[in-house]
Amino acid sequence: MPFFHRPPHDRGPLRPRLPAPSPGNPPSQGGDRPCAGSTSPSLSISASHVPASLCAPVSPVPPSANTLSRAPSDALTETELRAAAQVGYAVIDLETTGLSPVSDTILEVAVVLTDPSGCTQTSWSTLINPGRGTDVGPTHIHGLIAQDLLDAPSLDEVADRLARDLAGRAVVAHNARFDVGFLTQALGRRRLLDPGAPIPRVCTMEWSRHFMATPSRRLTTCCEVAGVEIGRHHSALDDARAAAGLLRHYMSVGRARGEEPVAWTRSLVDAWRFTGWHWDDERAQGADERLVTRQRPGALR
Repeated sequence: MPFFHRPPHDRGPLRPRLPAPSPGNPPSQGGDRPCAGSTSPSLSISASHVPASLCAPVSPVPPSANTLSRAPSDALTETELRAAAQVGYAVIDLETTGLSPVSDTILEVAVVLTDPSGCTQTSWSTLINPGRGTDVGPTHIHGLIAQDLLDAPSLDEVADRLARDLAGRAVVAHNARFDVGFLTQALGRRRLLDPGAPIPRVCTMEWSRHFMATPSRRLTTCCEVAGVEIGRHHSALDDARAAAGLLRHYMSVGRARGEEPVAWTRSLVDAWRFTGWHWDDERAQGADERLVTRQRPGALR
């Protein structure tokens, strides 16, 4: 999660181009929790009911605005729709030394894997040792100091595990442009991602105002509106769990509105078709023993 959002200079807010839903939609449940049968009991967090006013429909976006594209269901083949319905999600969050994927580096990685309905299957996180002499950046935001990272693995040691877990899934993040930009640079440099390959993604920030009326698209605000517990903001695993909770909330609101398949079905089809990931199974499996979770909390909400 970036320590601040820098708005693009050449475009307006991103919003889905969809007709406004009819009023009177029932409320839905948010909350970051595994569904029945999940293999991650450690992720159990109580859900909150969302007042109907917080799921208020939004106005349609003018055609001239910069918007997210949604392929209508009749633009996809039956094969694509069936395949998309089987694609799961990899919800990620990164803590970094700064904003630039080129000049800054990753300090913490968190991954929450879910099934196609958003139910948590498993999760993991680790601190990353960026190498001797690397400035860790804004400690007052991510809460990390150099000493925290001394025994952590390098990104080289966990990169294959990361690529393996992202393969075959749509990558989800809050402000996905930021996290996916760092992944593209870091994994592409290690030849675990094909050059120029666009990672299929779903951004919970970009979709936020389609599914709820929120004064801000910040993760903390979206979670408060949706009734999703966020834990300690700017801790990668807490933020990834929160984004997974938002994803489930969006699905619930969409179902109540009759928006099926999901609004981001095109991204699921892209994930189904994507063949740009590469990894070594032995290195991916060996990374399990190297993971080091954070002991120091991130920023307060």
